[in-house]
Amino acid sequence: MALINKTPTQKLWNPKSFIIFSILFSFVPAGIMSALNYGRYGNHKMKWIVLLSTILGFIGIITLTSFFSIDASVIFIAINVGLGIYLSLAQQKLYKEHIENGGKKASYLMPIAVGILMFSVTAASVLYTIYIPKNALDYGKNHLFYTSNIPESQAKQLGDYFKNEQYFTDSSEIDVKIDKQKDFYILSLVVEGDYESNQNYMEPMKAISRELSQNVFKNSNVRIDLCDDRFKILKSINVD
Repeated sequence: MALINKTPTQKLWNPKSFIIFSILFSFVPAGIMSALNYGRYGNHKMKWIVLLSTILGFIGIITLTSFFSIDASVIFIAINVGLGIYLSLAQQKLYKEHIENGGKKASYLMPIAVGILMFSVTAASVLYTIYIPKNALDYGKNHLFYTSNIPESQAKQLGDYFKNEQYFTDSSEIDVKIDKQKDFYILSLVVEGDYESNQNYMEPMKAISRELSQNVFKNSNVRIDLCDDRFKILKSINVD
């Protein structure tokens, strides 16, 4: 009778690496490796449970942390570490049996590629929205964003002033942001075109700065920041 080779042909990832991947790239690559390990070991039910839980869990956590006013990154790091440890411990026995039966370790090329992709997408998303506060007041198609340094009542005072002075009109579509640092305020305005050499930008901005200082911010200094459409600063205008 011919001997049957029972050595596993599928390669598995060492679950100890799940913790490292979770810390470096989030728990998503670790969850995918864990799910594929189950599938390669023949447990397809657990493969789909872990895979779907990983994807839905990531979407749910990102959605929930967006509502927190505290530093969501701390929560996300703690979740990544905790899930990485959980996924690692859950497969220690499975991986041990795999190695004892002559199984081999899988290459980390694919999970590293997935991890880099996840990191890139997350970083791009954060950089894309980091300059836009969550708080906003709407005046028709005009929007006044304000940071946590500005009380809503003060933001409303500024927005009402813009409306009364016809900066905000029914036909205009203007986005502005107000912030405060120490003893001065920062008004961010979206600009287009050649703002560097165009004096039509500079002098009116200085006039608006003085006007807001006198009429809204009780003679506090107001700096004007010219920004792109994500409120990333392109040029700051200080009034002496």
